[in-house]
Amino acid sequence: MDVHSIASYAPLIVKLMEGDAVSKQMDQEARVIGFEDKNGRAILPDDEGAYDIPKGSVAHINMIGPVMKYGDWCTYGADDIVRALRMANGHPNIKYSVLHTDGPGGAVSAIGPFRQFAKEKVKPVGVHADACMSLHFFAAHSVGDFVYADNDVSARFGSVGIVSSFIDSRPVLEEKGYKLHEIYPKESEHKNEAFRLALEGKYDMIKKEHLSPVAIKFQDAIRAAMPNLVEETGVLTGKTFSAEKSLELNLIHGIGSIEDVFERLEMLVELKNYKN
Repeated sequence: MDVHSIASYAPLIVKLMEGDAVSKQMDQEARVIGFEDKNGRAILPDDEGAYDIPKGSVAHINMIGPVMKYGDWCTYGADDIVRALRMANGHPNIKYSVLHTDGPGGAVSAIGPFRQFAKEKVKPVGVHADACMSLHFFAAHSVGDFVYADNDVSARFGSVGIVSSFIDSRPVLEEKGYKLHEIYPKESEHKNEAFRLALEGKYDMIKKEHLSPVAIKFQDAIRAAMPNLVEETGVLTGKTFSAEKSLELNLIHGIGSIEDVFERLEMLVELKNYKN
């Protein structure tokens, strides 16, 4: 996750730690998927929540905010987003999908569902993005046929990299009178070894065995998606870039409106039909 975005969640975390009630309303705008017909009119659900989707419709799928693998009461997860992508991919009346991304990243485990969907995808998916960093960037290039910035002011891309963080709460617990004991038999001498060493300030093993392999997969995925990538300092090692700089570095395919995204998707559909 892009570390600069974490601070914005501090007020929520404080409320949770202090036991205050926290609610999250999943309103119409926050839904993970919506539809519009070929004339650009929004398709609304009936009283029972079902959609009557006519031929030639478009699916709009949201990947907003931090994303974990599984959704919960507070937010949608990768499982929810990919379920929506699969629904659109398999619906006979949906022509293509737009994945709207705006978020700082999320859990490493959340990328798996997107990479699996990429193997199943048969219809075009265009990505229209504001903030598209770390996990969002990985997912966008995994499932999208192209990635467009939706503006040249706030849109930002990159943060290609992995980070692990945890709090060593032992001193606080010991101050309160608690003493933690972890006992491993000789048959389990390597269990949690990387984490135990990290608690001692020895990070080599956790970096080598846990973080670097994922970081390399991330880098390889971006290289494969963008073969003309300009690998200047920071492009694949964690920096983030404005929309204009991202386009210059070939991290994205363009900057444009939703109409520009539709135009490119229509071209992909026509190209596929021509090949068939």
